[in-house]
Amino acid sequence: MLLIVLPEEVYGRNIYKQEKHNKIMDKKRGLKIISVVSILAILVFSYLLYIHYKPSESKFCNFGEGFNCDIVNKSIYSEIFGIPVSLLGALTFLAVFILSRLSLQNYKKKVSYYFIFDSKFMIETIFWVSAASLLFALYLVYIEAFVLYSFCIFCLIGDILIIITLIVSYILMKEEKK
Repeated sequence: MLLIVLPEEVYGRNIYKQEKHNKIMDKKRGLKIISVVSILAILVFSYLLYIHYKPSESKFCNFGEGFNCDIVNKSIYSEIFGIPVSLLGALTFLAVFILSRLSLQNYKKKVSYYFIFDSKFMIETIFWVSAASLLFALYLVYIEAFVLYSFCIFCLIGDILIIITLIVSYILMKEEKK
């Protein structure tokens, strides 16, 4: 006796049904990743802000001439119009954290006839803020490499957190458009 098993009977599902689309990342999971990365970034940039104003040398982050947070964090390039770059980083990631949490809760508010402050808008805002942050971070890495000849480990960790936020927000933004 020959037993024929049709594919749709395998595992109790029809494999010929087309899925709407394959998601790379679930929105909820992506926003939780952005929230956690934002908290880590706020901690990193807050520590850098502490080092910036600390009068004595930081021993925790100094590994010689090539890797020295004090050289980078107390240089003329560590401030913009008298505002520490680390403060700007902490405030940026605070905004990203708030946007990710609001988006996670599906916050929606109609601001005007043409503009709705919704999850899609917040994810796009996180993406564009992260893109601008990455461009500025690349400028600062250039300064570290070719002007100061010293890298800040915590600054580089902050750069990695910016890249993670950019990638996850890009994936979420593309998933929203599907």
